[in-house]
Amino acid sequence: MIWCFIIFTPFSFAQDRYYFYTGKTYGSESLINPGSLIINTGFDILQSATHSRRLSTIKFGIGARNVYNNLSDPFTQINKFGWNKFIGQEVFPTSFKIEKAQWFPNYTLHFIGGGMDSRMMFEWYRFHEFPYPALFSTLTIAAYHFVNESVENDVFIGPNVDPIADIYIFNLGGALLFTSDAVAEFFSSTLHMTAWPGQPAWNPQFNTLENQGQYYIMKYGLPFLSRTSLFYHFGDNGMLGLSFHQPNNESITVAFGAAARDLRTVDVTNGARTVTVSLGYIAGIFYDRENSVLASLMVSNRVNEKVRLNIYPGVIDLFGFSPGLFASIGNRNQFIAGFSIQYSPFGLAYRNKL
Repeated sequence: MIWCFIIFTPFSFAQDRYYFYTGKTYGSESLINPGSLIINTGFDILQSATHSRRLSTIKFGIGARNVYNNLSDPFTQINKFGWNKFIGQEVFPTSFKIEKAQWFPNYTLHFIGGGMDSRMMFEWYRFHEFPYPALFSTLTIAAYHFVNESVENDVFIGPNVDPIADIYIFNLGGALLFTSDAVAEFFSSTLHMTAWPGQPAWNPQFNTLENQGQYYIMKYGLPFLSRTSLFYHFGDNGMLGLSFHQPNNESITVAFGAAARDLRTVDVTNGARTVTVSLGYIAGIFYDRENSVLASLMVSNRVNEKVRLNIYPGVIDLFGFSPGLFASIGNRNQFIAGFSIQYSPFGLAYRNKL
């Protein structure tokens, strides 16, 4: 089945430009590496209240087998789900009802976000002078997509068309799209798109994964407001706002929107399920330098989290060492805090209770 994933990142990119990774040693970009990407994206769904953050509770074997079974025989699974429903809910935007709008994260996260991740990883391997950067980026992106789908599948056994649409249509399509320098140039220079990932950390006491998540941002300069951009932040949330650029290449951004609170099953037909999310509110304020976020504060009514503060490397200097720090407050007044280190895929976290 490996052949299904090797095709994610085609083996030919232009060789002369860095659009999404430039080797910054501060902010969110300093934490980007293959390991952190796999953790942030692969376990992104654990932010949902449906899933426990305890790694020991993840039924990865069940999820991986079910994803494999669906990907290895996609047409049979789609037949059970229904072709009209598959095309109308997963592929084309035929409905804006949340129960039938599975296409929305497919376009934003899997097609655009996943496509940018593919290009970004190619640039990361090339920047760090790895041999065969296209091959290594392919394997990295394949791993994170498979982990993501397996964790999201959880304990469900049966037809699951979500990974079929995600992987065969949108992930592959996005990877192909971002092989184009013209596309990369547009998203990088016109929309100023980049990744603002979390700072994943492991808590050994409860064996939980904390503060992980893959987020993307875009900034579009407003022609009628000098040094002001329209801002969009998306991942397991979607926030619109304004970014105010300072003369020192730094920006302050405020944004508001909706966040996923819970993952729920809305329909099971012929054993095939349809899954959607419940939404809540979220607001954020961000401070970045040259599009690499240095600090962020997000407040929401999510089930698992009320407040999350991230301070990235490059802000605090401890005798020449600059760690990343984070703290959050969850439901039932849970307190979580931790730190990250540049080039490490994850840091360590403290949690006062589950």
